[in-house]
Amino acid sequence: MPAIRRCLVLFVLMLFPVVALAAKSLTYNVTGISDSLRENVTLYLDSLPAIDAGQFDLYRLEITLAVEKSLRALGYYQPVITLQRTRKRPAQVTVSVAPGEPVRIRELQINLDGDARNDPAFQQLRQKSPVKVGKVLNDGDYETLKTRLNDLASTRGYFDARLVVHQVKVYPEQRAADIVLTMDSGRRFAFGPVVYDALVTQPTQKLLATMINFTQGEPYSSQKVSQLSVDFSATGYFRSIDVRPRKDLAQGDEVPIFIRVIPKTHWAIDVGIGYSTDEGPRLTTSAVNHWLGEKGHSFKSDMKLSDAVNELTGRYRIPYGNPLLEYYSLDGGYQDISNLDTDSHLISASVNRWKKRPGNWNQNFFLRMDYENFTQGGQSDSTTLLVPGVAFDRRTVTGSPTNPKSGSFYSVNLEGSAKALLANANFLRLWGRAKWLSSFYGRHRFISRLEQGGLWVDDIANVPPSVRFFAGGDQTVRGYDFDSISPRNSSGQLVGGRYLSVASIEYTYEFYPNWQIAFFVDSGTVTDDYHSNTVGWKTGVGPGLRWITPLGPLKLDFAFAVSEPDSPFRIHFSIGPDI
Repeated sequence: MPAIRRCLVLFVLMLFPVVALAAKSLTYNVTGISDSLRENVTLYLDSLPAIDAGQFDLYRLEITLAVEKSLRALGYYQPVITLQRTRKRPAQVTVSVAPGEPVRIRELQINLDGDARNDPAFQQLRQKSPVKVGKVLNDGDYETLKTRLNDLASTRGYFDARLVVHQVKVYPEQRAADIVLTMDSGRRFAFGPVVYDALVTQPTQKLLATMINFTQGEPYSSQKVSQLSVDFSATGYFRSIDVRPRKDLAQGDEVPIFIRVIPKTHWAIDVGIGYSTDEGPRLTTSAVNHWLGEKGHSFKSDMKLSDAVNELTGRYRIPYGNPLLEYYSLDGGYQDISNLDTDSHLISASVNRWKKRPGNWNQNFFLRMDYENFTQGGQSDSTTLLVPGVAFDRRTVTGSPTNPKSGSFYSVNLEGSAKALLANANFLRLWGRAKWLSSFYGRHRFISRLEQGGLWVDDIANVPPSVRFFAGGDQTVRGYDFDSISPRNSSGQLVGGRYLSVASIEYTYEFYPNWQIAFFVDSGTVTDDYHSNTVGWKTGVGPGLRWITPLGPLKLDFAFAVSEPDSPFRIHFSIGPDI
C-alpha cells in the first residue's frame, strides 16, 4: 500500500503543472510594428475566444491567421509572424511581426453614371476621400468611401442609385492594388408637393406652411427635410412629428413630402426647489400650454418664491408668421423685492413684437406699462411709467446646452420714457451684457463676462428702483451681497446709480469627470459719476467648485471681497448653464 500511495502522489505531482498550465488563458505581447498596426493586431487577437495555455499548439495557426487578417486590413500582405513562449511564462505569447512593405493603390477608378456625374457634391467627396493613388491600401477607408457614396446619393435625392461595380484587386508580389467603383445614380429627384395626413386640420396646415423650407421643383435634400422636422419640434406645439419623402407617390421626378403631426393638448406643470446665495431658498413653478387653438397660440406662466424676490409672470404668444421667427406676445407680471435698502412692489404689462433677425439675433420691440410702489434708501414713492423700447439678444453654443464646450451670449436693451408718457421725468436707459466661453486641451475652460449700463435722467430720485442700477452677488461681483454695490445717501443707505460697469474672468479645470475646480476675478462699480466715484471699484476673487448636473453646473464659490478692509469672505451657491 505505501508503494501504491507513493505512485499516486508522484502521478499527481507530475500532472499538476499541466493542470495549472491549462487553467490560464493566453495573453499576447505584440512587438516589431508601429502603434497603429499594433492596435489593430491587438483588436483582432482580443476577438479570439479564450485559449488555455495548454492548447497553444492546437490554436497556433488560428492565432497567426488573426494577425495576418489584421495586417491585411491595413495594407500589409506579406508579413513574417513569429509566435514564442517561455517556460517561466507559458501563458504569454510574444507575437513578433515584420510587416514588410505595404500594398499601395496603383489604380483608382470612381465612375459616376447618371445625374450625379455633374453634381459638385460628388466631386468634392472624391477630392476629400483618403482613398487615393499612391496611398497604402486600407480596408476601412475603402468601406467608408462606399458608405459615403451611398449616403450622399440618398441625401441628395438619387433614390435609385446603386453601386454596380465595387472591387479591389490586390497583387501582393507587386505591392499594388487596383480599385474600381462605379455608381449608377440615375436621376436626381426634386421636392414635390406637401402631402398632409388626414388628421392634420386646415388651420394647422396653414400654420405649418409658414415653416416649409423648400419649394416644389427644387432639387431634393434630406438635410432640409431633417431641419423641417427639427423646426416643427422646436415650436413645442406637437407631441408627435413625422416628416419624410414618399418615393412611392412620386410623379415624374418629384417626390411628395409627407407630414403628420399630433398637437400637444394638455397643460404641463413643473415644480422645483432650489437655493442661491442671492435669494436664499426658493420655490419655482411653471405652467405651460403650447397649443391653445389651431392658430398656434400658447401660454406660459412662472412663479418664484424666495426670501429676497417673489415673482409671478405670464406670457400669451401669438404667431403672425413662422412661429419660430415672428410672433407677438402679451406679457404681465408682479414682482416683490425685499432686499437690503430696497422694498419694491412692481406690476407690469407689455405688448411685444418678436422677430428673428439674420445672424440668429432675436429682436423685440415693446411697449410696457409699469406701476411701482417702493421705498429705496429712505425715499418712498409710487410711479406709473409707459416705456417703449427695443431689445436684442443672441446665444450660440456648441456641445450640450446645459454644459457647452464653447459659446457666446449677447444682450442689449434700450428703453426710455418721458413726462408726456406719464413718467415723472424724462429718462433713457441703455444696458448690455456679453459672455464668452472657450475650451482648450479638453479639460480647460475660460469664461469671461462684461456688463455695462447707463441711465440718463435729471434726478435719479424720479425713477423707481427697477430702472436704477445695482451690482453685487452671484451674477455680477461675487464676494458682495446681492445688489449691495451702489451709491449711498447721507444716511449710508443704498439708492442705486446711473452707471453700471462689471467685468469678470473665470478659469475652470476638469480634474475628474463632471467635476471642475474654478478660479475667478470679478470687478465692478455702480456710480453717478466715473470721475468722482464715491463707490469705487469692488473686486471679488476666489476659488470655486463645479459639479456638472443635467440642469447645468452646480456652482459653489468661495469669494473674498479684496476691495474691503480685511477682505471679508462670502460663499456663493447657484446652479445653471454658464452661457
